[in-house]
Amino acid sequence: MPLGPRSLAPQDGPIAFGQLEGDARRMLELAGQGGQDVKVPEPSKVSADEFLHWVFDQDGHFELVDGFVVEMMAGAKQAHNVVVSNIVISIGPQAKRDGCRTTSSDTAVRTGADGIRFPDVVVDCGPPDPSALVAARPTLVVEVSSPGTSQVDTTDKLDEYQRHETIRLILFVEPGIVSAKLYRRGEEGVWSAAKYEDLADIVDLPEIESTLRLRDIYDTLAPGHRPRLQLVKGENGGPSSDRR
Repeated sequence: MPLGPRSLAPQDGPIAFGQLEGDARRMLELAGQGGQDVKVPEPSKVSADEFLHWVFDQDGHFELVDGFVVEMMAGAKQAHNVVVSNIVISIGPQAKRDGCRTTSSDTAVRTGADGIRFPDVVVDCGPPDPSALVAARPTLVVEVSSPGTSQVDTTDKLDEYQRHETIRLILFVEPGIVSAKLYRRGEEGVWSAAKYEDLADIVDLPEIESTLRLRDIYDTLAPGHRPRLQLVKGENGGPSSDRR
């Protein structure tokens, strides 16, 4: 099932794709130039299997959200790419001892019948299959934020990953400041969260027989720190806020 070019309507952030083919698009453009009202067809839904057979031949970065193809923002900054690389270098050899494989960006995670995501890092602890299009048993997924993606990462993607039956660890990392947040699925299926905001912190990941030091995440980078408010005494002796 062919997937057509992007919708004619400009959008900020992810860009929805539909079934508008070349000839139909040119006709709509000509009609618009003639002052006629033009109704752009609604994007059509595709299945996860259709998407997977299409996406790996594309040049851009696409994901499937609720059955709709979405183009993700490209052109990540160097800090984002360095953090992704550092995490793979740190976790890969450790997780491998437990039979898990660590990959970045191009490993698909099926988040439902009509959802496919490509996390920045995936630790797959399922049986190896060189011809597989999706992770067999993703256990850890990592999202490193880029401008404009933080809200999507920590809302939509978090919900999707938490519903996945095999994912036990979800890590969100800010590349520009020392900040990581880990969501962990407990024995009863209840999720807990922990924040790490110091380079001396160590993230313990026994589910994949690994540990991850924040100092290793930000190796070769010079990240800042999240501003914090502290109470200090004002001139009248009362408390006032001071941003550190």
